[in-house]
This record gives sequence, C-alpha cells and structure tokens, in this order.
Amino acid sequence: MHSGKGCVIHEATKIGNNVRIFHNVTIGCKWSDNQLEKEYAPVIEDNVMIGAGAVILGNVRIGKNSIIGANSVVNHDVEMNTVVAGIPARVIKRE
Repeated sequence: MHSGKGCVIHEATKIGNNVRIFHNVTIGCKWSDNQLEKEYAPVIEDNVMIGAGAVILGNVRIGKNSIIGANSVVNHDVEMNTVVAGIPARVIKRE
C-alpha cells in the first residue's frame, strides 16, 4: 500500500495489495445510533487507486482494479474494474 500525507484510515479497514492512496483521503466507519460501527469498516481489494481527497465510509467493498476519483464520496460498493467519481460517487466507466 502506498499512502499519501494527511490520510485518515480506520484501524478496522482491510486493504489489499498494490493499493495506492493519495493525500487527504479518509477511509472509515459510519457513526450510527451514537456508536461507531467498527465491524462495518470498508474493504479495499487489490490494485485499487484512491484519488486525493476521496472519502470512503461504512460497510462498503471496493472491488479489484477500481479507481476512486479525487474528492469523491463513496458510500456504496464499487464493483471490480470500475471507475467512480462525484458526490456521491457514481459509475463513470466499467471495464
């Protein structure tokens, strides 16, 4: 994993191999019913690129070979070989 400066990554997050995380990315759990849902931390699979300033929250899985665009907010699963971007993140391209 290559991580840029200023990243916040929750300790329960699972991160695969060859993941590139650019600066100012936040990956964490959701806050619900006045509790932090640690058991629902994100899973980032192999060969994912997460653009600068992106936010990934909650019980989501980012599939292999996917790209998260800069400043995107991801609150749902991303299928493998998919590019997402925006607030909230939407599919831009599937391969």
